[in-house]
Amino acid sequence: MPIEKSSDISKTISETVARLAHDIGADVILFITKEEEDEAVLEETFSLNVKGIIFKRNDDKMFYRFEDYNTTILKAVDGGLMPLKELLRELVVKKILNIGHKVVCVTDESIGAGYTGLIFIFEVDKVFFKVSTQKLTEGIDPLVFDSVLNIAIDIAKEGREGKKIGTAFVIGDKGNTLKHTKQMIFNPFAGYPEELRKIQDPSLKETVKEFSQLDGAFIIDKDGTILTAGAYINIADPELELAHGLGTRHRSCASITKHADDTIAIVVSESGGVIRIFKKGKVVTKLTY
Repeated sequence: MPIEKSSDISKTISETVARLAHDIGADVILFITKEEEDEAVLEETFSLNVKGIIFKRNDDKMFYRFEDYNTTILKAVDGGLMPLKELLRELVVKKILNIGHKVVCVTDESIGAGYTGLIFIFEVDKVFFKVSTQKLTEGIDPLVFDSVLNIAIDIAKEGREGKKIGTAFVIGDKGNTLKHTKQMIFNPFAGYPEELRKIQDPSLKETVKEFSQLDGAFIIDKDGTILTAGAYINIADPELELAHGLGTRHRSCASITKHADDTIAIVVSESGGVIRIFKKGKVVTKLTY
């Protein structure tokens, strides 16, 4: 199976992937590498332009080059795989990957995840498929969604200072969201230039996690600009149908996603370990850690 990489390591990885895919009965092989960048792109600090070389298995159980897919992913931080998972989610949305597919994914050192080569096996299960088909990033930069979800997962897993905490992130057009909010405390992001308030910036991750202990919600523009933290959502909808036991934080976030177009909310339960994603007033997925 010809994957065009020049180095001996890349050649060995490619041959290993081909054997592995055949042995486990994989449906798809995905090779991810960084695209060549011009000077303008090199100034980008948060993302990478990548190419996914996609091979699919035919009826004769042979792999053929199906498509080259170009997109942008968030730069990996500390070896994290979240950007690669988001790419896989994108391929599901585009119907390049389907539920039931078993995928062998391989990346090289150009992705910058800290590995010379990385191979992992991924099954497009029902939970992942459900998340993918909700069109969560419709009207919102997928990198923004990915960045927020990544922080929410950390908070759900770790809490803060050894304690479980709850918090909420509302993502949408600032004109639609801010009119439904009231600032409860001094906005810790006030006065900073927009370029220093991007949720995609890995250097802001710990700062956001620290402010997640504040009452209220983070309000984030659809381009990733953090507008405020500690905001009170002053909208309620008594007709919302939410599961028993979900409190004010969940209800207010559900309400704003119902009444503010193309807005989503990611809510970490105060009890810890559970994340709910709201869109159009409903829980569209629930993640447990």
